[in-house]
Amino acid sequence: MAKQITVEIIIRGDIIENNVLAKFASKLKEQKYTADFVTTVAVPPFLVASERRYPSLAVLYTMVDLENKFQLKKMLDELTEEEKLEIISFEQL
Repeated sequence: MAKQITVEIIIRGDIIENNVLAKFASKLKEQKYTADFVTTVAVPPFLVASERRYPSLAVLYTMVDLENKFQLKKMLDELTEEEKLEIISFEQL
């Protein structure tokens, strides 16, 4: 059995408006490996943020097998490029 690790990922961008968390979950379901995540999203005052295009900040704690860490990073890189997000941190805990 592979060793399960937790990776802390911090991303910034239009997370709520672009439904990024659902897209991330969908991409994880498509993978051949098992992974799951919990998240907290910080949104500036929502009405002002959406009006002025202020970015949200999400902290994701993703549980994945150690051997799949780099595949997870590649998948996340592709998603952030598609959605024009910024990866602030990708760190194994």
